[in-house]
Amino acid sequence: MPYNIALQQSQKKRIFADLAIDTDGIIVPAEMLGHWQQTLDLLSEIVDTPAALIMRVHQSDIEVFASSHSLGNPYKQHDKDNLGHGLYCETVMEECRELHIPNALKDKNWDKNPDIKLGMIAYCGLPLRWPDNTAFGTICMLDNKEHHYSKQFRSLLSRFQNGIEANLVTLFQQAKLQIHNQQLEQVVQQRTHELAELSVKLIREIETRTSTESSLEYHKSYDPLTGLPNRITLINNLAHMLEETHPKGNISVLYVGLRNFKSINDSYGYLIGDKILTILSQRLQHYADENTFVARIAGAEFVIVQSHTSSHTEVNRLINQIMNCCNTPFGVADFVITIPSSIGIAQAPCDGIDAAVLLQKAGAAMTISKAEGSAYNFFNQDVQAALRQRYQLESHLVDALNKNELSLNYQPFINLKTNTVIGAEALLRWHNPILGNVAPDRFIALAERNGQITDIGNFVLHTALSQAAKWCRALQHDFKIAINISPIQMRNPRFVEHIADLLALYQMPPTALELEITEGMLMQDEHLAHNAIQKLQALGIRISLDDFGTGYSSLSYLQKYSFNTLKIDRCFINKLEENEQDRELTKAIIAIGKN
Repeated sequence: MPYNIALQQSQKKRIFADLAIDTDGIIVPAEMLGHWQQTLDLLSEIVDTPAALIMRVHQSDIEVFASSHSLGNPYKQHDKDNLGHGLYCETVMEECRELHIPNALKDKNWDKNPDIKLGMIAYCGLPLRWPDNTAFGTICMLDNKEHHYSKQFRSLLSRFQNGIEANLVTLFQQAKLQIHNQQLEQVVQQRTHELAELSVKLIREIETRTSTESSLEYHKSYDPLTGLPNRITLINNLAHMLEETHPKGNISVLYVGLRNFKSINDSYGYLIGDKILTILSQRLQHYADENTFVARIAGAEFVIVQSHTSSHTEVNRLINQIMNCCNTPFGVADFVITIPSSIGIAQAPCDGIDAAVLLQKAGAAMTISKAEGSAYNFFNQDVQAALRQRYQLESHLVDALNKNELSLNYQPFINLKTNTVIGAEALLRWHNPILGNVAPDRFIALAERNGQITDIGNFVLHTALSQAAKWCRALQHDFKIAINISPIQMRNPRFVEHIADLLALYQMPPTALELEITEGMLMQDEHLAHNAIQKLQALGIRISLDDFGTGYSSLSYLQKYSFNTLKIDRCFINKLEENEQDRELTKAIIAIGKN
């Protein structure tokens, strides 16, 4: 390629490198195409060549864009040929250089060129490029006889090449200008639209600012989910009620907390949890009147304040009403969910006459009720002491697993006929260097509330199954391991899959595992428990109902579930020898279980 052509291409590439123009879509005006046609006719006449062409390349083919009107020209305007066949022009475009072939029949590189079939054996062509250095096509001469195109003619052809590329620059700039104009129009339209929207927004801003301020003020005082007063409003209203009734008036503060509500959110999702809270707030508001005030102060915690409660009868009646609200099953979506609750009660003036102090004491009594699993507790010094003990217990429990303070004891199952050990129940034990041996009924419920029960439950499952696998291999006969399961573990959607994975890990058959559940688990979430029990039993895992006889609906559970084992509650068997009634009840339970 001549130096001046290379320089021009380099300059054009640098100038237009930032453009993104669809050059294939640029239309060459008829007037410009007419000038090109005159150029081709002139070139053909000067060198007495049958074909002078301007070719335009497309994505997959090349087109005869303009063709000389000379005699013997086999190429017609708009003729097309596919790329990839070794055409002369392809080489010119790909290598971006001049190509001069006097006689293709004498050139081994070109003696099979497709144009030979048309009789065109001589070729001279130059590339045509857009300003962005993409190919437009070629300007070329073809002859049906050997033709050595002179240096002077090739220089003339180069000048025509420059002229055509100058036209391409003009077309390219026009296309660029058109795009810029379109962009400018879009910007103007967008700006006009934005100004109109801004005017509307300014008007709306003025209209909504007052509403927003009112809404912010509302949310300072009320819970957005339930619409109930929040903690701030509760404290203010309680303080006002204390001022009005002091010194002779009595006020009761009932602090209500739903147990294990976090597991409800984890199992069913927050939408279901929020719906339950909304339903409960509506139930509680039913008891609100001029003397009774209801508020939501935390996630699953509500407070009911009632003035003029002069007798224990009135307080107990209110407690029973609140318990009924909380313990009535919640029908949400396709689920029926029962959630146990605990209530703490503080009273003025005996427990104090400061709003914050009364709320704190009622909350402390509720916390102890949760820890004990009881329905309600009145605040007293024992509650205060129990709360301190609970906090101490909780602080040690947090690190118990990491410090290897937890262990398992095993209570054997013995076949009385053969006097052989056929299994064992895994019993969780906790020994703390400071607290000593801590009974399970003191720390299991605490672990369920603070979220540790999942890790502790996994520790029990791994340890018990690992030990049972060793005993199975040593005893060389069927061996059963029984493990207690928390309701929170069973609410995990992957619980059944997790159990199956552990059995596979320790190479234990499903029939060797017995999971113990309580009636309380069934009462809290019967739908979830039913599905989990069915899946577990389908695997071959045995299910045992622990502490049978303590729940009010035990018989109905026997109709719904095929338990493998019933464990009679200790209250029936502690005094079997001296209590005839307990013996008869125990016999009845055994008969029911067998049937």
